[in-house]
Amino acid sequence: MDSPLKGLYDVLPVSLQNLALTGFSIALDKMRYGGEFQNIKSHLEKSQWHSEDELISYQELKLSELIKYCYKHVPYYTGVMNGLSLKPSDICTIEDLQKLPLLTKDDIKNNFSALLSDQYSYKKVKKGHTSGTTGSPLEICYSDNLIHYNYAMLDRQYSWAGVNLAKHGDKVAVIRGNTIVPLNNSQPPFWRYNHYHNQLLLSSFHLKPSNIHYYLDELERYTPRVLDGYPSTVYVLAKYLDNNNQTLKLDSVLTSSETLYDFQREVIEKSFECKIFDYFGSAERVLFTTECENHTGSHIGMEYGITEICNQDGECVIENEIGTIVATSLHNYAMPLIRYKTNDMSAIKKERCQCGRKHPLLLDVTTKAEDMLTLRDGRIISPSVLTHPFKPVTSILESQIIQNDYDNITIKLNVDDKFSTHDKKSLLHGLSERLGSDVNIKLEIVDEIKRTHTGKFKWVISKVGLGI
Repeated sequence: MDSPLKGLYDVLPVSLQNLALTGFSIALDKMRYGGEFQNIKSHLEKSQWHSEDELISYQELKLSELIKYCYKHVPYYTGVMNGLSLKPSDICTIEDLQKLPLLTKDDIKNNFSALLSDQYSYKKVKKGHTSGTTGSPLEICYSDNLIHYNYAMLDRQYSWAGVNLAKHGDKVAVIRGNTIVPLNNSQPPFWRYNHYHNQLLLSSFHLKPSNIHYYLDELERYTPRVLDGYPSTVYVLAKYLDNNNQTLKLDSVLTSSETLYDFQREVIEKSFECKIFDYFGSAERVLFTTECENHTGSHIGMEYGITEICNQDGECVIENEIGTIVATSLHNYAMPLIRYKTNDMSAIKKERCQCGRKHPLLLDVTTKAEDMLTLRDGRIISPSVLTHPFKPVTSILESQIIQNDYDNITIKLNVDDKFSTHDKKSLLHGLSERLGSDVNIKLEIVDEIKRTHTGKFKWVISKVGLGI
């Protein structure tokens, strides 16, 4: 929802906000669930049980089609392949992919226009943003079929959790990063409804010990089958229940967008008396992993893309060996990302799941360790909801949020020469919307952001206790 509409939305009565969210959802449905969605959904229902050879054959068919398209319609790849004396017929198998170089985030930023297919207009194409664990925003263009594939993969994850995600389907509670309740609201309801999808939408920005019981009371009243949210935010609710020797029975919990730690899984599953289904979908739309009913790891969606685990030289490593995730979307024809080098580290398990599905298992992604922010008024903020103000500001190379006390937050920024006064105002406005005007936010421009002694990067450093 853009800023002018958001300003109007914020002053509406709660009942009209519910209607606005429902109408907005109906409008989004055409983009998400129209076109090829039903055909893709049917395909994924069958292909989850395909043999490994069948899945690889499908990947290589889609790869061959994509490479031919890229050579003809994407100037960046035409240049790369000509420079390496490669023809489309030279890249037909998964092993052939290694003939192409890795694609980095800097490559995308520096060759953005050349990576956009000549069959798509920048002004009209769908766009998405990622901040990543380094806080460096990146804009990606999506073709319609990729969007449909993405939501079909999500639908399959819900089906594995035993939940019907269709319109007027099972009741679902969602606690994510959308500012659906005005920040200055100090009294419940801290939630709104999307009647079209039977969703209870809970605000992530009003969580504090004195408010949590309102959330739990509404969850008990609404009786959703499933709760879907960021692991750290769902954990806040679960920890409150655990601290008060209470439980709230759900059929399942779905988590994504952050690393799900073992201690979080244990408390969440105990408090909500159900299993967690953790899924991972990269914002670049090159990788989608889902968790089955056996809960032995995350199945790589082989129909969605090709996943490699590579060393520093871009060479594939053996199973069970940690390396950088390198992934190729098989369905993004607007801006194909081939052998895209992510910022994430993981490994493909040698062992296969006993569920019978032949999709290999990915170890937990290891670079999403983020702290929570606790504010003076007791609100507990997940770092994932703070990524949103950074996403449109593509002039930021890296960022880091440091909270030394309740009232003062420093944002370290490593920026390029396109960083403007408008970018600064946009970032401060977006953060103030989420944290509140009483929090002092200082922007500090730096040449580099230091890593830990082990070389790891932390996007959020908070020295304030969780408060529950």
